Amino acid sequence: MNKKIFYPLIAIMTIALVGIIFVQGFWIKTTLDNKERQFSLNINQALKSVSEQIQSREMRDYLAVYQKLIDSIGSPKESQLSAVFKFVDRNENTNQTYIYSHGILEEDYNVSAKLFDQESIDSSSIIEYKGIKTTTIIDEAFDREMQNMSSIERLQRVERLSLMDKAKYASIFMDLASLKPIHRRLSNVELELLLQRELRDRDIDIPFQYRVFNGTFATKVGSDNYTNLEGLRKYKSPLFVNEKGNSEFELVIAFPERKIFLRSSLTTLILLSLLFTLAIIITFASTIFQILKQKKVSEIKSDFINNMTHEFKTPIATIKLAIDAIENVNVRNNIKKRSQYLKMIKDENDRMNNQVENVLRISQLEKKENIIKKINCNIHDIIDESFIHLKLLFKNRNASVVNDLLATKINVMGSHEDLVNVVVNILENSIKYSSDTPLINVSTYNESEHVFIKISDKGMGMSVDVKEKIFDKFYRETKGNVHNVKGHGLGLSYVKKIIDLHFGTINVTSLLGEGSIFIIKLPLNS
Repeated sequence: MNKKIFYPLIAIMTIALVGIIFVQGFWIKTTLDNKERQFSLNINQALKSVSEQIQSREMRDYLAVYQKLIDSIGSPKESQLSAVFKFVDRNENTNQTYIYSHGILEEDYNVSAKLFDQESIDSSSIIEYKGIKTTTIIDEAFDREMQNMSSIERLQRVERLSLMDKAKYASIFMDLASLKPIHRRLSNVELELLLQRELRDRDIDIPFQYRVFNGTFATKVGSDNYTNLEGLRKYKSPLFVNEKGNSEFELVIAFPERKIFLRSSLTTLILLSLLFTLAIIITFASTIFQILKQKKVSEIKSDFINNMTHEFKTPIATIKLAIDAIENVNVRNNIKKRSQYLKMIKDENDRMNNQVENVLRISQLEKKENIIKKINCNIHDIIDESFIHLKLLFKNRNASVVNDLLATKINVMGSHEDLVNVVVNILENSIKYSSDTPLINVSTYNESEHVFIKISDKGMGMSVDVKEKIFDKFYRETKGNVHNVKGHGLGLSYVKKIIDLHFGTINVTSLLGEGSIFIIKLPLNS
């Protein structure tokens, strides 16, 4: 692929992927914010409802007791002063009960509405009301009466009062009720039951902790674990609000599992979103990796083809020259020269055939079409035979080869020919990558139920990056953009395949400029 197209496509795909991740993150955050706002709205509505129910219940209790008094004493037919019961309190030190009362003074001026409007049909008089407050001490009978009344009886008695009566006494009662301690006006049981019911009606069924505060001071009304909830978001609502909208008390509630509850409804969507996003990222990364890998393989194959062409071109040219020489009249009649040229043609032909065979053998091993046939092999015989194959090469490079064959158990199950090729390939590399006179040491030894072949040299060595790639197909170490050693990059790849098929291992240690050590480990034939 053209670089001018490849890299812009990668950039566009990356930007698109980042954009998708950003949009999904924004959507998740927006959804969570909406859930948070809805949750806060529901909690505030529930707290307001609880506050109104508590205040209404307290008023009903007061009005029920007031109605009880009216029933017991009867209502005067013509009374200008109505004594209204407001509040009962007990002094535990003196064992006295106090009744705080408010008198309603009625003053009839006998002035009709017709005096101001002759056409008015309203014949009632204009009456002025004035409030008179009193305090009365009584015995415990009233308290017992209040406690003995059932809730049904209270509601029935409250309903007997007119709306005007309730409105007339409510504001006065709120002033007097504020004198009573909060824990005597509201219990934990009542408050918790009301909160549970209101929250359940709004589909909020999670644990909560609450506390009633008087300013900054915590009262006795509240759950026991509230003090352990520092750092949590708290929701507040006033209690016992007076006529002016002010309140001394505030109900505070917190939810330890609020975040879990809010995210629970979105957990599936969030997980699916993350899963699909992760799949896209992995697919994108894998695609880029495969493209880069294929690009590298394409470059290596192109280099291999170019190198193979060069390797074939030389023997083909040599064969052509030899044939042309044989056709020469002087050479044709010279049997000795003709034999030399024929041998040259044969050698070059064998050279090309060996190269083709190496390529085909690697291809067959890749496709597992060539299953090697194993027999009982002697490792030392394999090493000796490999030396015979390389005798001429050793001589041409003046190589110094030292044998240190100390293994006593040397029989393995394997392919004799392929194992010889393994040793030959490694020794050839040791010679090729030695800039000076090659110094090679070949040794064998036993460990456990294995035989080891160690081949070391004092050649150019390898860098860490090169060492990690030498067993890759077509890979050859280069210097800049020039291959300074002939070959196809198939030798060590072939070696690795053969060793794997023999259930062995091959490792290499190397330092740049100091040489390399190859160690082959093969299981013994039991």
